[in-house]
Amino acid sequence: MTVVSRLITGRGKESAHCVALVAGADGRQMTWADLAGHAHQWSGLAAERRLAPRSRVALVVEDPLCFSAAYLGCLSAGLGAVPLDPRASRDELAAAACRLRVDLLLTDRGDILEEPAEIELWGISSRGPSTVRTVPIGPRPADGVPLRPAALLASSGTTGDPKGIPLSEGQLLHAARRIARHHLIGAHDRGYNPLPLFHVNAQVVGLLTTLVSGSSLVVDHRFVGGEYWDRVAHWRPTWLNTVPAVLAALLDEGPPPQSVSDGVRFARSASASLPVSVLRRFEDHTGIGVLETYGMTEAASQVTANPIDRSQRHPGSVGRAVGLGLAVTSERGRPVQSGEVGEVRLTGRPVVSHYIRLSETAPETLWSARDAWGWLPTGDLGFRDADGLVYLVGRTDDVVNRGGEKLYPREVEEVLLTHPDVVSVAVVPAPHPKLGQVPVAFVTARPRPDGPMGDPLTDQLHQLCRVRLTRYKWPAEIHVAAALPTGPTGKILRRDLRAAVALAATAT
Repeated sequence: MTVVSRLITGRGKESAHCVALVAGADGRQMTWADLAGHAHQWSGLAAERRLAPRSRVALVVEDPLCFSAAYLGCLSAGLGAVPLDPRASRDELAAAACRLRVDLLLTDRGDILEEPAEIELWGISSRGPSTVRTVPIGPRPADGVPLRPAALLASSGTTGDPKGIPLSEGQLLHAARRIARHHLIGAHDRGYNPLPLFHVNAQVVGLLTTLVSGSSLVVDHRFVGGEYWDRVAHWRPTWLNTVPAVLAALLDEGPPPQSVSDGVRFARSASASLPVSVLRRFEDHTGIGVLETYGMTEAASQVTANPIDRSQRHPGSVGRAVGLGLAVTSERGRPVQSGEVGEVRLTGRPVVSHYIRLSETAPETLWSARDAWGWLPTGDLGFRDADGLVYLVGRTDDVVNRGGEKLYPREVEEVLLTHPDVVSVAVVPAPHPKLGQVPVAFVTARPRPDGPMGDPLTDQLHQLCRVRLTRYKWPAEIHVAAALPTGPTGKILRRDLRAAVALAATAT
């Protein structure tokens, strides 16, 4: 019996009639007894089909309640969960299933269920999983080094090609328990999660933290701006699972009723650095305190967090390490002094030791995720202050080396975001024939009632930078875009912007 199975069985006995999960859109609910029943179904099907322990199950499920039950049921039965983006095309899913070596696929998508078959396919409904038939994914190469993780996730791919990240049950539950302890989440709490469930944040911060704490969770498959506060008012959560893109979007809506603000202990922000201007405006606009954190898939979600006591939080900082080791180092891996920028490295129980090389044709192979001293290089740049608080300034790929001077994108982005018309911004390096690189900024802006943005806004932003920044940090160009490329959680895909400016440079 897995630890997840024991937890679900225990909740099913001790809190049988207590609500565990709620679908925010339509109000469907599952009690802990319902979830225990689903887990029993999963174990029965796994035994009936003679599935090996940690056989990989691709979860392609759009319905948030069904996904939640399937994910927990899969872990409970000792299978390996491989969550995939349910919005992906059938060809994309087939390629991903092949790369990730899935043994069967679970889905609620009719277009997949109607296709002819080659691997085992399970359907799912509110009644639980059921064997349907098989679905073609193409030839599978032989396994090289078989690995049986409890969850196999692909990296977000926001900075490069995705890779397989294997997480054990112990790593997932260790992360969930330290989140529940740090956030003081107990059986009386209810979270609201409108974030993509195929990402580690929703799975660990949302589902598994709910399981280990015995609390409840409202799930939506995506953020719906115009309905957000209505759903919060209706379901009365005590905490919100958000990302910077959600907090920024809510600034354009009316504030929630005071009764709603009073009932929410905190809005948790993760996924990307939260601009200080957005944090302060959100708190002023809603009356809800923001708990800024930092996490990554390789650490089973949370890495650092600000104190749960709002008066002790530090805007601009992602807080201190929680339940793992964190160091800020030079390029050679040596610790740097307080206040000095370096690469963030991690070690400890929840941190992965290996990546899986994803390929549709080559055998599965592993390579070490850690350096020779046992630390995981994150690619994130930041510094620690004298109190141990961590501040992030960018990614190693995004540093601008302008004539020998290093410029960190966040410095410029924070300044540009102080302009009231700017919604989002990304600064990336662009090639320059004399200086090597120069910073180029891309912004999105709120529509003006008096006409288009155009040059007046860019002129204002250039002037703002001249006043607030040292000369070498001034953007060479500022582009106003209708939208910036983003991933499923709203994180800006900087690699796409870097590619665009590099292409433009070669064309001139």
